[in-house]
Amino acid sequence: MKHAINNLIKKIIAARSSTVNLYPPLFGLVPKVAPYIETSLIGPLLRRMIMIEPDEGRFTQGYFLNLNEDITDNAQGVVLPIEMIKQVIKDSPYRMVMNRCLCRVAHDCQDYPHDIGCIFIGEGARVAVENDIARELTLEEALAYVDRGAELGLIGHALWVEFESYVWGIKDEDVHRCLDICFCCPCCCTAFNLLRNSNYKKLTSRFRSIGWKASSEDEACSNCLLCVKKCPVSAISSRGDRLVMDEEACLGCGICAVSCPDKAIRLSLKTPLKGGIKDYFEQGGLTLDV
Repeated sequence: MKHAINNLIKKIIAARSSTVNLYPPLFGLVPKVAPYIETSLIGPLLRRMIMIEPDEGRFTQGYFLNLNEDITDNAQGVVLPIEMIKQVIKDSPYRMVMNRCLCRVAHDCQDYPHDIGCIFIGEGARVAVENDIARELTLEEALAYVDRGAELGLIGHALWVEFESYVWGIKDEDVHRCLDICFCCPCCCTAFNLLRNSNYKKLTSRFRSIGWKASSEDEACSNCLLCVKKCPVSAISSRGDRLVMDEEACLGCGICAVSCPDKAIRLSLKTPLKGGIKDYFEQGGLTLDV
């Protein structure tokens, strides 16, 4: 009965071509309420609304994957993040792309195109195409889409957010049959802005690096501090004429390295990679059938 009620609610409120313009303000609002998530007064309600509590059975999580091969230390002889994204897309029987990025629409982004939306893979995503807010992709189109995201300097983000199943209308029985591959910009991404605005560990710890971390070459650094300003999680600080990297906080997104005019920052693999993207979600308690 619970699933039937949930599915009815999802069917009623799911974004459609006629209503999708109502949803960007919601995406813009979420980071604004982030500072209040850990408060005692309204925090419990907010945490339930975004479905990160109660802890049991809540599997919202995301993994950042840099798409820019030029800033990745590929001398380590490992699979690059962009190839991991392409592989999970190749392995999926179904793939589609949102017509627009609701995060960039919400913030009226001036730096990156609004028409680079998220790719969804897995049969659970079909409902978005049926509701006319997305279109199906061939494998070749999907892989070319990833390459375009890389060319634009966007950040790959493999993401599964439980409350978004209500936005897209994904039935309870299909939520494990869907995975979101976002192409995030540092200015508008809801996840980045959540991490900027909240110190609530039960939320921030759900967004992770897959093992890549940023490091600086002090002799090449001119101490312009652009990376300090650009880092979405404040993982970089300056101490005298040296950069200090907080390796634990670093998401390995590569924004700092892409922004660095001195090319003094690179991404290096600090922990062994898993077999594929789905393995990271498995570790997080979520078995995906995509």
